Amino acid sequence: TILIVTDLDEKLPALSEAAFDSYIDQCEERCLPGTRTDVLRQIKDWAFSPQERCVFWLNGMAGTGKSTISRTVAEFFSEAKGKADRGNAKRLFPTIARQLTITIPQLLPHIYQAVLDNLDITEKGLQDQFNKLLLQPLLSLGKSDLPLCTAVIVIDALDECEKDEDIRLILQILPQLQKLDTIQIRVFLTSRPELPIHLGFSKLTIQDHKDLILHEIPEEVIKHDISLFFHHRLSEIKDVSLLPDDWPGEKDLNELVVLSIPLFIFAATVCRLLEDPLWDPIESLAEILDHRHDQSSMDRTYLPVLERLLTGWNKTRDETKKTQFVQEFQQVVGSIVILEDPLSVISLSKLLNLQERLIAFKLRPLHSVLRVPSDENLPVRLFHLSFRDFLLNPDTRDKSPFAVDEKAAHYKLAIQCLSMCQNLRKNICQLSSDGARRTEIDPLTIGRFIPPELRYSCRYWIHHLVKCDRLHDALRQSLLFLQGHFLHWVEAMSLLGFASELVGMLGLLQKLISSHHYAELSDFLHDAKRFVQKNSRIADHAPLQLYCSGLIFSPHKSIIRRQFLSEFPNWICQLPQVEEAWSSELQSLEGHSDWINSVVFSPDGALLASGSNDKTIRLWNTATGVLQHTLEGHSDWIKSVAFSPDGALLASGSDDQTIRLWDMSTGGALQKVLEGHSELVDSVAFTPDGMLLVSGSKDGIVKIWDTTTGILQQNLEGHSDWILSVAFSFDGTLLASGARDNTIKIWDTATGALQQTLKGHSDLITSVAFSPNNNAILASSSYDHSIRLWNPLTGVLQQTLEGHPDPILSIAFSPNGVLLASSFRDNTIRLWDTATGALQNIFEGHSSCVGSVTFSPDGALLASGSDDQTIRVWDTLTGALQHPEGRLGSIMCMVFSPDRSMLASGSEDTTVQLWNTATGKLQYTFKDNLDWTYLVVFSPNNALLASSSQDRGILLRETTTGTLQQTFGYSEPSISMVFSPYSVLLASCYRDGTIQLWNTSTGILQQSFEGHSKEINSIVFSTDGVLLASGSSDNTIRLWNTKTGVLQHVFKGHLNIVVSVALSADSILLASGSYDKTVRLWNTATGALQHVFEDHSRLIESVALSADNALLASGTYDKTIRIWETATGTLQKTFDVTLPVTYLRFDQDRSYLMTNLGSLPINSACENHASSPNNRSPKILLEEQWITLNGEISLWLPPGSRPSRATASSNFLALGHPSGRVSILGFRV
Repeated sequence: TILIVTDLDEKLPALSEAAFDSYIDQCEERCLPGTRTDVLRQIKDWAFSPQERCVFWLNGMAGTGKSTISRTVAEFFSEAKGKADRGNAKRLFPTIARQLTITIPQLLPHIYQAVLDNLDITEKGLQDQFNKLLLQPLLSLGKSDLPLCTAVIVIDALDECEKDEDIRLILQILPQLQKLDTIQIRVFLTSRPELPIHLGFSKLTIQDHKDLILHEIPEEVIKHDISLFFHHRLSEIKDVSLLPDDWPGEKDLNELVVLSIPLFIFAATVCRLLEDPLWDPIESLAEILDHRHDQSSMDRTYLPVLERLLTGWNKTRDETKKTQFVQEFQQVVGSIVILEDPLSVISLSKLLNLQERLIAFKLRPLHSVLRVPSDENLPVRLFHLSFRDFLLNPDTRDKSPFAVDEKAAHYKLAIQCLSMCQNLRKNICQLSSDGARRTEIDPLTIGRFIPPELRYSCRYWIHHLVKCDRLHDALRQSLLFLQGHFLHWVEAMSLLGFASELVGMLGLLQKLISSHHYAELSDFLHDAKRFVQKNSRIADHAPLQLYCSGLIFSPHKSIIRRQFLSEFPNWICQLPQVEEAWSSELQSLEGHSDWINSVVFSPDGALLASGSNDKTIRLWNTATGVLQHTLEGHSDWIKSVAFSPDGALLASGSDDQTIRLWDMSTGGALQKVLEGHSELVDSVAFTPDGMLLVSGSKDGIVKIWDTTTGILQQNLEGHSDWILSVAFSFDGTLLASGARDNTIKIWDTATGALQQTLKGHSDLITSVAFSPNNNAILASSSYDHSIRLWNPLTGVLQQTLEGHPDPILSIAFSPNGVLLASSFRDNTIRLWDTATGALQNIFEGHSSCVGSVTFSPDGALLASGSDDQTIRVWDTLTGALQHPEGRLGSIMCMVFSPDRSMLASGSEDTTVQLWNTATGKLQYTFKDNLDWTYLVVFSPNNALLASSSQDRGILLRETTTGTLQQTFGYSEPSISMVFSPYSVLLASCYRDGTIQLWNTSTGILQQSFEGHSKEINSIVFSTDGVLLASGSSDNTIRLWNTKTGVLQHVFKGHLNIVVSVALSADSILLASGSYDKTVRLWNTATGALQHVFEDHSRLIESVALSADNALLASGTYDKTIRIWETATGTLQKTFDVTLPVTYLRFDQDRSYLMTNLGSLPINSACENHASSPNNRSPKILLEEQWITLNGEISLWLPPGSRPSRATASSNFLALGHPSGRVSILGFRV
């Protein structure tokens, strides 16, 4: 249990000061006995009554005593009590969960398991946090597990959360605790009566909450309580200060009571002032009563405190020192009252560049309004926010010289923050690895290198800058800071866990300068925002990747890339080719674990919903790309998601034959399940008024549902096959459905009558969409490669957009109807002008087909969901059209030359390219073929390059000039090719079972081996070139003598196709891999089978033998590699890899296995060997999204840079992409 608690403390950071008995909270006042009796009675009755509502809202104006009551309630129940961390609502539920484990220890294993299952829980949305950390663990407990039947959660000052949407969401989530029947959970909230609270509570039913308004309690009750308070506190002060027995006198005490009503904060402040040892209580009371006629209650509360500060200066009449004193007050206290997070005296001294002694001196007379801990490491806090309001109120300037000019104070603090941020530097926490994960860094380490004053400055310098005066000067200084420290700042913010805030912060600056015409800063911020949008996810995960992945994969013209060239990692010697400028792709959202079938923006554009084959719906923050919520409940693939027009509901259709309605006001709580379809539901859509929902299904029926009741309204039948898409017209009067029967049907929504059947497509209809502002335009897309625009009122075909390279999977109109987006199986999205049919733009970046596209409500963004498990967000307003004829096909094959000076690649668009690996530059492009290039192979002497295609046979070129030397024709393409060891011969094999040996110099066919009855999949020469082994789909391996043409052996035993063969260096052993999931080892001299290796679960694609014949390696289709001992057949090691393994080779001493994905260490000693100074070639390995060097993760590959093919050789790694792009990276030790 102790280990679990310790681990939970690390994985679930809670607010330590939130506990009611915390050190910070221990000196806070509670209600005196005999005061607030009626209020406390109501609260206790509410808490213990089983019939009462879940939430109690105590609301009142500033100073009416809410916090004191909340502390009293928390102390009575000894339960969780928290004060919302301003601007950080995401820590509310982790804090409550952590505290509940103390009160209810039986919860500990359940919450601990929830954290283990969701290690990023503190970064998830509030609904997800609530469900996983509170609701589900509590639901899992039985009554016998619980030591108590009632628990009260106290949340004080909820209105101090800076995000209104967080407040509203919290208020919608908390009543869900009423679902519990094993324990009675009550939530006690306090706040000022602010609008966001009203907005939140207005959505709760009367059964969900009860409220009490403190400032509406009868005056006589308040007077009684304040009188008791004064009697008690003044009696204590009198005793401590040795005052006369008759002090303060009944008259003065009654006057204090009258002056206090209804503000307890006045009474508390007066008592703190009177007990301050710096002042005479008798004189202080007289000064307080001198302000009895002030109209403002805040004036009566705070002016006496401030005027006491000038008592000494007024007597000396030294105006210069008096002015200096006031200025120092404003610098110190003015900063404290505008801080977003409180700081200690030590941190304030460093931030303000003032001595600790001076700050402490300035704060000493203010103990009545500021909580100044004796421990200078603890933060200085306001006793009450009303003191801040008073100092910042412009009206206060006429009453006190201590009034704070808010804008000037923000300017000074912004400049101080920028100055503090000059201490930032690369790798500020001195991490040992560029791939170090943030979650694995000790928080104490981060706190040591980024102390509170630097942490504050990083997070809030922009907040202060946007609120300051002297903007031009502040913006100039911010540009200088960003030019020198932008990456260091982003690194620090990421280490602190604030990476998701960066886009919003930069956006605030952009809005600020839009009216100041600061071009240089504007350009910098635009580029910086693009950089953050692309890299915030990896920065949050591994902050030092900003200098690696972030810079390496940024466009050539990126200002950030150019500004921070010196920060590139020194272990990379060859940078990949990148784009010249930022593309239209703004963000790539990752999180789904399977195909994404549907994406849709919320009506306000703030959220993006995605439905996937992983059976989840994910809700993303559009601005930051942060995952807000994950909705779970469907038991099968989710095919379609749609928001209601008001954003209150999200509908989802699934292969589980149901439609689910999710309540967005609660972050996605399930509201209804609509059942009735007998087959999977492929499409859902709301009417424009949100009252109806339509669904289309594989059962061929269109169903219309009432969204309020969930009742089925109509069945529309007429299609003869699977309905793939449904859509309403912009006014809701028409409904369109597209199906696999190649037709679109138009229905009258009100009557269900069939209006039109649109025919013209020659294949299934994948998507239908009405123009958003014109009922007379309907678009449809089809597997027939066309988009058609119809008049649905008349059924007339108006326009056909043809010539698409692939089936069209999805279409969507822009909000103004000007653009139409379409997505394809070729991984692209195209934008069309609906008026002219002209192609406007092509978006490339996905690595698999794109199943869904949607525009944001303002049309500025387009989102796409793909089978590559990512969502891309595109800028529709920028980016020039890339003509389709300039697009390369996906890379099909790649190979390095033996001396590693060249790389050859072949693509599905018939292109062969030759690259210089030292420079990464393209040397030659060959387009002699008319069909795919299947294979490219270098000769051992590096002089020749052979390529095989469907239409031209084998082409042989000189690598130095690119000249075509020979063409080896045959009736079909070569399946496999290999040069003889001295480059004299080229062997090629074919589907008809034939092997041909060509003389590379003369082009003469020297031998033709026939004997296999089916295609040959793999061939290999012996090291002396005398023997040639071939593996075939006829389940046999054959061994040929290349000199004589004689068949030496036929090896039989495999039960299925043989796909890979390898000969040992001494030609004694032959290894073969097969579809039968076995590897077999043969003796070439006798033809005997020596061993069968049977641990594989899929077909074997590649095999290799070590130089001493001691080890055998096999790579399989399931992306695993196994190392075996040939003598015993013992499995020595298994590796999991991320791409197909097409090449295996042991190094000379069997330390490493060389693969097309890089080098795999065979034994633990290899790691020391890899990092040895004598080993000048780093060991490279491609693992999922990472490149590792010498066993250490070093470089993250962003989604757009991940390969479909990869090959490694020595210190180079080549990546081939679905777009046809090739990236070559070079590394050094």
